[in-house]
Amino acid sequence: MYKQHGLTRPSFIEGNLFRGVKMNEIYKMNNQKTALDAVLGHSMSGHYLSKKQFLSRGHLAANADFATSALIRATFHYVNSAPQWQRGNAGDWAALEESLRRRVNALNTTVIVYTGTHGIMTLPNRGGHMKEVYLHIDENNNPDVPVPMYYYKLVYDPVRKLAAVFITINSSFYNETVLNTLLFCEDICEHNREFSWLKWRSNDGTFSFCCDYKTFVQEVDYLPNLDVRGRFH
Repeated sequence: MYKQHGLTRPSFIEGNLFRGVKMNEIYKMNNQKTALDAVLGHSMSGHYLSKKQFLSRGHLAANADFATSALIRATFHYVNSAPQWQRGNAGDWAALEESLRRRVNALNTTVIVYTGTHGIMTLPNRGGHMKEVYLHIDENNNPDVPVPMYYYKLVYDPVRKLAAVFITINSSFYNETVLNTLLFCEDICEHNREFSWLKWRSNDGTFSFCCDYKTFVQEVDYLPNLDVRGRFH
């Protein structure tokens, strides 16, 4: 497959999705500390932020999925990103992107990938109450730029009419009890040899799982209605 090489990594382009918000500024560590403290309480950000764990610009459509400089640069718009904890961004999410590229290439097929986020992640405040997390609070003390609870990729083979959905929970702070409440389908990848090509990075602290299409769209009900007759694997 042809792919253009030697490109300098572009800077992100702000656009108009969050009007009045300086997106290039809010991802800076000082702002992340301010935003988390505003939601969770004084100095609570210190429980979550570090040099290795912070909110990164999580690509939805991966720049590595595209072959030309124009398409690669197009992925560097903030509309194609959301706040993603770095351990998951470099862990399970990166592993999923890489595994899918290899799998589609091995199958020699063409797929449509719907990538998105769902829900807003929560963390306990100083009083132990779970609060939705945002990366920005405006001048009227209204939160915006939410930190998603889930990132997902719905993979659809339109010729064979096969689909599967791969989901990662955007947090490395939840214990097993909390994670079990966030799992909304039977994990079709777990202990399934059909998905041996997918290698999650278990040391990143995050949790990921897979759903059949029909189960997934009961939870995330704003996706296109696809003609699905089997499971992509």
